[in-house]
Amino acid sequence: MSDTNEKTGVVEVEEPVGVMEVNDRVKNFEEQQHSLSIKEAMVQEWKPLAWCIYMFFICITWGYDGMAGTVVVSIAQFREQFGYPYESDYVVSAKWQLSWSAAIIVGLIVGATATGFAVTRIGRQYTLAIAYLISIAGVFVEFFATDPAMFFGGKLLVSIPMGAYTSLAPAYAAEMSPLVIRGAIIASSNLAIVLGQLLAYCVILGTTNYEGKAGYQILFAGQWIFVGIALILLPFLPESPYWLIANGQDDKARAVIKKLHAPDYDVDGAFEQVQSAVTKDNDTGASQGTMMDCFARSELKRTLVSVCMFAIQTSSGSPWVLGYISYFMQLNGVDSDTSFRATVGITGSQVIGNLLGWYNVERFGRRGTTLYGTAALFVALLVIGIVSVIPDNPSAIWVQVGFMGVWSFIYQATIGSSAWPISSENPNSRLRSPTQALAAVTNGLGSCLWTFVLPYLVNPDEADLGGKIAFIFSGMMLLVIVFIYYMIPETKGRTYAEVDYLWKSGIPIRKWAKTQVVLVSDGRHSNDSKEE
Repeated sequence: MSDTNEKTGVVEVEEPVGVMEVNDRVKNFEEQQHSLSIKEAMVQEWKPLAWCIYMFFICITWGYDGMAGTVVVSIAQFREQFGYPYESDYVVSAKWQLSWSAAIIVGLIVGATATGFAVTRIGRQYTLAIAYLISIAGVFVEFFATDPAMFFGGKLLVSIPMGAYTSLAPAYAAEMSPLVIRGAIIASSNLAIVLGQLLAYCVILGTTNYEGKAGYQILFAGQWIFVGIALILLPFLPESPYWLIANGQDDKARAVIKKLHAPDYDVDGAFEQVQSAVTKDNDTGASQGTMMDCFARSELKRTLVSVCMFAIQTSSGSPWVLGYISYFMQLNGVDSDTSFRATVGITGSQVIGNLLGWYNVERFGRRGTTLYGTAALFVALLVIGIVSVIPDNPSAIWVQVGFMGVWSFIYQATIGSSAWPISSENPNSRLRSPTQALAAVTNGLGSCLWTFVLPYLVNPDEADLGGKIAFIFSGMMLLVIVFIYYMIPETKGRTYAEVDYLWKSGIPIRKWAKTQVVLVSDGRHSNDSKEE
């Protein structure tokens, strides 16, 4: 026998069942979305998916510039221009290297914060236009820089749009991609970043034999190609119906839905589904939420879940493994050429890992991929740490590097991919863009912390911990696993109306995956009429 909780509408049975009232059009549309196969969804939604690819295309520049700004010091011509003579070579002072790293992080934080406010008022298209212009100017300064201070200014300018790209792309994909592959599409944000990193390595390998400034200027000029293509296509970018409805532009929202689909598409059902998601919890009607709204008591837990995923990424060891693996090898006696090529190989494996991440988030879910992924990362880190304390072991360095490679693959196949859909799917639909901006800020703050801490842990004239650093991150992973178990819900296969319902239902987060949400008609044919 079952009992119904009158307050939440949840039927208490072995597997929780939620009863959600919606109008007939929304009910029919959501049931149709749940019934689509992957092939059917891709055929039906190919135009929105194409624009998601456009948004991920601009994310490639984030990975490209972030990696270019870090490894450019390995180019001899760059060190000669911005460094000083030291023995038989040129070196760039640690002060300026740290300053450039700080510029990347500060720019990311400033860009993400500004985007959170700008997108609320002017939308994604105009926000991106501003970001592209800043990017063009920043690359111009980087390209023609003649001293470290000028290069710092260029790096700061270039990094501001990166905060915009990583805020806008996943939120846009979350609103435009079909339900059955939504997680994989959002996770493509990370694939784009990794591809950008790999591309930067390839450009460096191809320009090492160039004479003079061209040896490093080509690396920066490559960003003009990305921005130029993106700028040409920008006027055709359709705004998300979620943003349009939240800003009272219902007619434009309906027109966008119609334009992006075949003539037989259920435009009214899609429109009312979005309208219901945007206005359901807002007594004042359609209104785009702000960053401050994310901290309202009713939204705080959802905001915490979304932004903490990027704190989890930086706490997993990514700043150390992904950022210091080449330096780690060189400190342990591996020559620079071998260490650089090994790093390129590991970066390539990360691309494959990220492709596997697409499968994981749809097969095992967001929560499962994250929970089991962090457990696997914990084991890999523990092995690295244990091997590092074994005395008189000539092969220890390659065992550690091998497990760093394993860690990198697992990271990209799990939390490197799953963090993006978790961050984008859990906010209230009105608050998705500002919440994503906050997540990008959190990512920047986490990176900032480790940017300043890691040199003191790694450098031989400081703590010189070597592989023992893995013990620090493995300990943090134990705390993360507990947090994920109790705080990260499963949103795989859930429409945003269902996600909103589950957050309000009181059903324990760890039981979401087994909860059946039943749609029942509330007697209305549409949001604007009541059947007699």
